[in-house]
Amino acid sequence: MPETEESQPTAPPRWSLYGDVPWRLLMGGVRACPSWLEMPHIAGWSLLIFLLARSQRRAVLGNLKALLPSHSRPVQVWLAWRTFYQFARAAVDGIRFQQGGQVLAWEVEGLEHFEAAAAQDRPVMLYTAHMGSYDSAAAFFAEKMERHFFAVRLPERHPRLQQLREEGLRRMEHGSYTALYNSSENVLGVELLKALQRRDWVALQADRALRGLSVLPLPDGTKTWLLPKGPFALATASGACCLPAFVRRLGHRRYRVTFHPAFLPAIDIPRAEAAAALATRWTALLEKVIIAHPDQWLIFEPAFAQ
Repeated sequence: MPETEESQPTAPPRWSLYGDVPWRLLMGGVRACPSWLEMPHIAGWSLLIFLLARSQRRAVLGNLKALLPSHSRPVQVWLAWRTFYQFARAAVDGIRFQQGGQVLAWEVEGLEHFEAAAAQDRPVMLYTAHMGSYDSAAAFFAEKMERHFFAVRLPERHPRLQQLREEGLRRMEHGSYTALYNSSENVLGVELLKALQRRDWVALQADRALRGLSVLPLPDGTKTWLLPKGPFALATASGACCLPAFVRRLGHRRYRVTFHPAFLPAIDIPRAEAAAALATRWTALLEKVIIAHPDQWLIFEPAFAQ
């Protein structure tokens, strides 16, 4: 159920993982730390947070168990720690990018799928996941496109952290790139629909549904995905071409963006059924990508129904 104004949770403490204090400390540490000392510092702090962040650790382990049931418990624990480590590396890379300079190297795979979608005279939505440095990739690709590019984010849980993140994202924005926050599904949906009708591009992370979002439960064998309903409803309402794109970290400040063949929403069935069909195609691809690179799926909340 979406949260009402009366049921909005109170902001977490500033010093918690969802507060602004850890992020401010991280930003200061990145500025002060030489590049050659990054890796050991990130590894040590990632391990400490992995041990202390009980609910996040359990969520990652639960997601891995749902996707990789044949893996042994020690392997799942190792991959869970690697998830924390990959998140920290991507966060540090994103801060370096926001602080200025072309510090990240990019590779592109499946460019023909990107070009095929761009050549169509119809709206285009990029479906992506919580992998790699999402904000940096959005800003990078916006510079290569001839249309305006909107990247949708979920607001942070603490207002001070939200303000801090907005300041960082504004440094990456330019004439063809804008970051939007999903603070109201109805208002944002209308705004994005208008953008798609103008043939602007919209990028959404379609792999989790959290606080305040309408949920699309999608049964899939022994598990049930908990997806945001918005990306699929918006595609069916606009008739957009849905272009899957995944960002993967390859090494020290090196990333690869992989585009996959686009798919279109069905027009000869009710919209609810068309949205569910889109979600089914998306999760089939998403699951393959995650299984190939399980430590790069940076989700720290349960992604499946318990």
